[in-house]
Amino acid sequence: MMRESAPAKINLTLRAGALRDDGYHGVDSVVVFADWGDELAVEPGDGLSLSISGPHGNDIPDDETNLVLLAARTLAMAAGCEVTGRLILTKNIPAGAGLGGGSADAAAALRALNRLWALDWPLDMLAGIGAEIGSDVPACLWSRPLRMTGRGERIRLIEAWPKLSALLVNPGVPVATSQVFQAFDDGPEGTGKGFRLTGGLDRASVLNDLKVATNDLTAPACAVAPVIAEVLAELEADGSAELVRMSGSGSTCFAVYSGVVRRDAAAVRLRTDHPGWLVQAVEFPGVSAINPV
Repeated sequence: MMRESAPAKINLTLRAGALRDDGYHGVDSVVVFADWGDELAVEPGDGLSLSISGPHGNDIPDDETNLVLLAARTLAMAAGCEVTGRLILTKNIPAGAGLGGGSADAAAALRALNRLWALDWPLDMLAGIGAEIGSDVPACLWSRPLRMTGRGERIRLIEAWPKLSALLVNPGVPVATSQVFQAFDDGPEGTGKGFRLTGGLDRASVLNDLKVATNDLTAPACAVAPVIAEVLAELEADGSAELVRMSGSGSTCFAVYSGVVRRDAAAVRLRTDHPGWLVQAVEFPGVSAINPV
């Protein structure tokens, strides 16, 4: 049985543009991935099947609308091969969380079936197929620090990036991306700032530059789901976090800490004060120098 992780995607920054003629919004986002997320197992089988379990397994359908099955059929069509395999998804990422859970699952399916079917296609080739499935799928295929532009399908790997200790906090309220973008379109023109590296790639310099950048969807998402503002306020409350922000279109927010001691202390407080919230301690793995694509 082959196994693939489907890490949660975190938008450290997110600039959004006006609605394009093709129905998408242009974006510019610095993205990292957590050491936590969904898990996909794949083994040979007659035909194609998907079973789903895990704490959020009931949040998503197991029919043909599931992006895992769509990824399998899209890859088989591109490869000209029979679509077969037994797929088993453990769903840890909530739906409508702003963590790219469905896209991460689709990317994991592409990577796993690429091996199961002995295609041996490189990631950049799979990314082209992934872009047909969803805008975030190419980024999730790489699952490492990167910058995404276009509608999200244009990827530039970041040469070097520090590891960050963080908390992910989800209030248990799913938020539809379409609703948030509609609120964004209906609202005043944004005054956010994109990420610009002004110092070095050491941890302190990167954090300073991240603090200047914004997530343009925060105000629209808070209008759609006011509890997001409560989560952000709770993460900022004790002053121990170095950076607090919403990921993607919400509803998950994150906080970056100087180390695991402060992070874990904040996690205990939040779990005590808000037992209904998902509070997940994570690391955002960094990378050493590598040539971008």
